[in-house]
Amino acid sequence: IKEAQRTAPSVIYVPLIHLWWDNVGATVKATFISLLESMPAFAPVLLLATSDVCHTDLPREVRALFNSDFGEVFNIQSPDENERRKFFEDLILNQAIKPPALRRKAVGQTLEALPVAPPPKPQPLTEEELKHLEEQEEDTLRELRIFLRDVTHRLAIDRRFRAFTKPVDLQEVPDYDTVIKQPMDLSTVLSKIDSHQYLTAGDFLKDIDLICSNALEYNPDQDPGGRLIRHRACCLRDTAHSLVKGEIDEDFDQLCEEIKESRERRGKCCSSSKYAPPFCMATPKKNSAPGHAKADAKCSDRTKMALAHLDASTPLSNGKSCLKSQALEKVGMLEVL
Repeated sequence: IKEAQRTAPSVIYVPLIHLWWDNVGATVKATFISLLESMPAFAPVLLLATSDVCHTDLPREVRALFNSDFGEVFNIQSPDENERRKFFEDLILNQAIKPPALRRKAVGQTLEALPVAPPPKPQPLTEEELKHLEEQEEDTLRELRIFLRDVTHRLAIDRRFRAFTKPVDLQEVPDYDTVIKQPMDLSTVLSKIDSHQYLTAGDFLKDIDLICSNALEYNPDQDPGGRLIRHRACCLRDTAHSLVKGEIDEDFDQLCEEIKESRERRGKCCSSSKYAPPFCMATPKKNSAPGHAKADAKCSDRTKMALAHLDASTPLSNGKSCLKSQALEKVGMLEVL
């Protein structure tokens, strides 16, 4: 009732009011009556109720709401067969069979072809909203990077794909750069993962396909060595696609695609490179003191021994073994100590 007053003019419709009145409690009845009585007489609000019993048979409180002396009570009788036939006869036999009248002005009039209106531009995000959105995107892309590192590691430790774990040695094949314009290997893939260059699993698989296509293009099918590399390159591609398709969630993959499209729309300010950790190369300092020179020589010897001992280990995606990287970390700790 209050909403009807607020949006006046309006209608409050109560069908079968006698049934409703019999099923509500005394509190609802009292509230209903008090709200109607508190409404100003000049308010443009109509209370419309129906009942299948006579006005005199309604409860006293309901009868008081509708004054028959003021023409507020209408008795509607059910029409008989003749009255119904008379009502529908003209509608069906005359009006329905006639075709609609033509508008002469509209006949032959060519409407102007208007261009399709462009979609409304999205409202720019506030700085706080943009920051929150980027944090959510980074949470998703972090999970993607963890998944891609795991897939790359599983490919790199497979002995069949040892030839693709590191860049091609140009001293062994000096004409490689002239044939292959875009080299790719698993160590480069891992570096691109660390530098946040993959926004979707599809981008990752494109580089895996590039490794395969490079191997097929450079290695001929005539000699046995070339055929073996071609076979393993195709096997690498199939294995990578199988791992990604079998283990990544479709909804998660779709979310990554949407993040990529969103960042492309937002432009350079939302490029993924700005979230990547800063990498820098530090040149070791030369110590002039004799004691330091001896210590450096010993540390260098330890490093060489560790590398020589672990050369036969299973390669990682960057061409080094897991044990080798652990040994280097331990050697570095010894040097600091």
